[in-house]
Amino acid sequence: MENGAPMTWNPSTEGPPSREVQALFSERQFRSVLDVGCGWGRNLAPFVRDANVIHGFDLDAEAVKHAATKLGYRDGIRIWQDDIRSTPLTGQYELVICLGVLHFLSTSERAGCYQKIKRWVEPAGFIIIVQFNAVNPIPSDLAELMPDVPADSSEILSAFEDWHVVSHESYTYDDDHDNGRIHHTHSIDRLIARRPA
Repeated sequence: MENGAPMTWNPSTEGPPSREVQALFSERQFRSVLDVGCGWGRNLAPFVRDANVIHGFDLDAEAVKHAATKLGYRDGIRIWQDDIRSTPLTGQYELVICLGVLHFLSTSERAGCYQKIKRWVEPAGFIIIVQFNAVNPIPSDLAELMPDVPADSSEILSAFEDWHVVSHESYTYDDDHDNGRIHHTHSIDRLIARRPA
């Protein structure tokens, strides 16, 4: 997909926030949050009441429109259409979320994006990254969208080896989409890490 047309795949239009978001949200308050690939806004919704800055972007124009409506319009909330590979964003945040985005990119694109994400996190801030890996092969109907996923957990753990790993899981699971019409088996990495102060 390097230098190719952006691809989107948004299987989770509604529903609760990810378990990582729920865990961090239950433990602490965040003043500023960025969601890279925010989709329909479900992972930003918990922060609307208390965070001063809530930013999110996504390639999918429909998802951006829905997320902006869901999160509301007030100072500090900004949702826009953008591509992680080319965004000029330079700010820093207490929490950066990136779920289901990086596995669409090539290895070299991911390497650059890991560095961007690290720069977007303020000292002592957190990242949440969830991405598929190829421990279990990518399902055939998704292979064209994800032709270069990480082989295993070593890539993401190496990218954040100088950070404190709060939690990391790597496992294989079965998933159904479209009301059970489509069945997939995925292998996935789920990482929460904290930037050194």
